[in-house]
Amino acid sequence: MSSPNKHNARPSVNSITQRFLSLANQDFCPWANRYVYWLKQPIGWLIVAAAACLLIGLFLAPQGWVMFAALTAVIFLGVIWPWVAIRGVSCRLSFNRRRATEGDSVQVTLSIKNSFPWPIWGLAVEGGFFSEDLSPSNDATAVALARVPGWATTDFKWEYEPHRRGLYPSGICRISSAFPFGIWSAHDEMQINSELIVWPKTVKLASIPPVKGNDLTATGILMNQAGLEGDVLAVRPYRRGDSLKHIHWPQTARHNRFIVCERQTAAHRRVEVSIDTDPRIHQFQSGNGSFEWCIRVGASLIKEFHEHGWSVTYTTERHSPTPTALAMGIQSTFDNLAVLQPVVGDDFEERCGLGSQSKHILRIVVTTSERMAEIERQNGISAGTRFVVLQTTPTSRNEDSWLTIDCEQDIPTQLQTQWERLCHESWSAA
Repeated sequence: MSSPNKHNARPSVNSITQRFLSLANQDFCPWANRYVYWLKQPIGWLIVAAAACLLIGLFLAPQGWVMFAALTAVIFLGVIWPWVAIRGVSCRLSFNRRRATEGDSVQVTLSIKNSFPWPIWGLAVEGGFFSEDLSPSNDATAVALARVPGWATTDFKWEYEPHRRGLYPSGICRISSAFPFGIWSAHDEMQINSELIVWPKTVKLASIPPVKGNDLTATGILMNQAGLEGDVLAVRPYRRGDSLKHIHWPQTARHNRFIVCERQTAAHRRVEVSIDTDPRIHQFQSGNGSFEWCIRVGASLIKEFHEHGWSVTYTTERHSPTPTALAMGIQSTFDNLAVLQPVVGDDFEERCGLGSQSKHILRIVVTTSERMAEIERQNGISAGTRFVVLQTTPTSRNEDSWLTIDCEQDIPTQLQTQWERLCHESWSAA
């Protein structure tokens, strides 16, 4: 009679299964992988099966010859047909527009010319249209194509939504065919007639807050300085050299002498947006990391200030300050932001103007909480520098930040809400 405290030593079915799977997945000869990699392909197993049938036909039974012939025919047709089909077609790819924004729907047109008299089936587009991984080695199939008639040119159109900024097609874009059996695929690069530049998406902001810390009002008028534009500051008697255009004729008639108006001088409103692209202070996720959101927030600020008539410049580790011409728009700036990549830089303090004094320029630095821990140890931050901080660590403290955005929450909503509150508070205090 067995004791009730005695446990059954037999292993469970799940334990045996786990051991078997672990043993089956173990790589006993990693050095030999390059020699047997072809076995991972369907054609590799067909070749092994054909060789086995050949041995059976030679030494065991003549029926093996029949199987050997059938497998050889399948292998031959499965390799030759895709190879011939790919060399009989020429492909041209184009987009219906030159530029788009993340999430926009873009029409892609693929024109395929078939030089053979017979139709071709089983074509597919590979690479260049993936949304999660921008690696050129990604061979994910983007779209499969229907039948292409013989001696004809056929246009295939589909809607594509790029979810990442960049230049599309990204990587190598190829046409492939594995028809009829799918045991081997033939590839050929296609001709790209036009490329698509995808801009970072922006957040619509409410207004522009008044600029504190310099001599500019919210409308860009220099305070307490006489000039020829703006509201009237005062009137005075005419002096030699004054322009007759600025004579106040009603006051001249009243005083019986020339009276000149002095007006506020319009300032050249300037803002410099610096985007921190140092990979050491960023978190990288699939399209939603702090690096991408720094670019999106910076692009939103650039667009908003530009629409309000400011002269905008932007800087990164790779780009020096480049003004955006109001007459030409900000197209070139957004083109650069579309292809911006992480760059390690050691000139952050100089690039952001830390310690410098500029009276009539507003600097906005878009960075992360990791950078702010370094900035807070610096002295002499200029009064015209503002920090928009993407908080990547919950415990970080950003006392010197202008705006602080939690990366774990809805970033566009936070930016809109905080920017609106900032504008309201600034105007109320003005």
